[in-house]
This record gives sequence, structure tokens and C-alpha cells, in this order.
Amino acid sequence: MISTNNTNLKFRANILRGHEVFAAHIQDQIHSVMRYQRPLLTSFLTPAEQEIVKQLNGNKLFLSFYGGYDQAVRKIAFLANEPMEPDYDYTILSSSYTYDKRILSHRDVLGALMNLGLQRDQIGDICVDENEIALVCKQMISEWICNELRFVARAPVCFQENFNFEWKTPILETCSINVSSFRMDSVVASLANISRSKAMKMIEQGMIKLNDVILEDNEQLCHNDYVSIRGVGRFHCLGVVSKTKKDRWILSFEKFK
Repeated sequence: MISTNNTNLKFRANILRGHEVFAAHIQDQIHSVMRYQRPLLTSFLTPAEQEIVKQLNGNKLFLSFYGGYDQAVRKIAFLANEPMEPDYDYTILSSSYTYDKRILSHRDVLGALMNLGLQRDQIGDICVDENEIALVCKQMISEWICNELRFVARAPVCFQENFNFEWKTPILETCSINVSSFRMDSVVASLANISRSKAMKMIEQGMIKLNDVILEDNEQLCHNDYVSIRGVGRFHCLGVVSKTKKDRWILSFEKFK
């Protein structure tokens, strides 16, 4: 069981670090909604960005999030002066595919979309299985994707609007690690099953992200942080499970597949 007393693994006090430009932009948007009484929709936001919007908004405005389906990770934020039913301005596209060499990956699809010159925040979640791809995107770019995206890693595709696509519950693998401290080199070493010195080298080379921002210093992990390790995966810190007799910490994570 995960400890409910996270006095040692604290919540991140400065979640804005690395997101200063985004935070300033959201602050301006909040003031604009309050001043001009016009609702606002954002682009697709990461979990860290969603948390920033929540913190900056407080109780100033009505706030809701949606990403095209109930378990979405990337979501659009809706801000308004009073509660109302939002029009989230999104489209769901899907395409079947056949590729003999291998099953396509999330990276394949995202790379193909970025090669079209699209911005990452205009794309929501992406689902890839053995013979079908689905993605959530802003309405204004849906026609462009349907017309221009013809291949993903050499596999022919033909995207069409499909709001009936059945999204699978994200596959999350729970894992536990045993660490001597909450410093990121120790955490990365355990998650990636490498030495602490190699983990530190990965940090120095910009191969580790903390809450979607490239980690520049050997910071301390906090409760609810997202850790991305290049070539290994993305992890969500759930908290402390226990402390051993040798004063080491057992931490629980979800790993995104």
C-alpha cells in the first residue's frame, strides 16, 4: 500500500519551473477571460500543464478539461466566467493500416505528424494497435491531416473522421523501485536499471525529462512527478510504499506503455 503520509516525498512546490513562458501565457488568458467575458479553449495540454492551469486559475473562473475520451492524458482546458457546456473544438481521426515488417508505434505516428509541420500541442492522444491508428486533434487541422498524411513509416494510411472509435484504457504497468534517496540520479538509475554514474551522465546529456521539461540539474523527485527516460519510457510517481530497515525507500510508479 502507498503511504498516505508523504512528508518525505513532498509535492512539488515550484511546478512552474521550466514552464515560465507557458504560465505567463495562461495568466494572460485568464485575465482576458475575466476582462472581456469571453470563454477560452486552450491547445492540448500535458498533465503538468493542466496542473499549472489549475493552480493559476484557483477559483477565479469555471474550468474543465477534456481530451476526446474519458481516460485521455492530453486534454484541452475550457475557461469561462460561469459554468456552461463547452464545445471543445476537437476531431477524432482513424485509419487502418497493413505493415508486414512490424506493428507501428506511437513514435512512428507522432513523427509523421510532426513532418507535416504540425505543432505537438495541436495533437491530443494517439492510439496505435496491430492494424489501426487513431488520434485526437484540433478541428482546424483535421482536413490537412486527412489530405496530407498518406504514409506512416512506409505503411499507407487514409485518415477519416471517426467519433465512434473505441479507445482502449491506457495500459499502465505498476512497478516499484528501491532507492537510497529521492535525487533524480538515484531514481533514474533504478527505473532504467543502470548505474548511478550513467544515470547522471544521461541527465547531463539532456536525456531525462521531469514533468515534460528537460532536466538540467540533479533535482529531487516529488510526489506525482512524471519522469521520462529516453529509450526506457515514461513513469508517473505514485508515492512512497515503505521505508526499509536500512533506511532505503520503496517508491511506486506507473509506467506508460
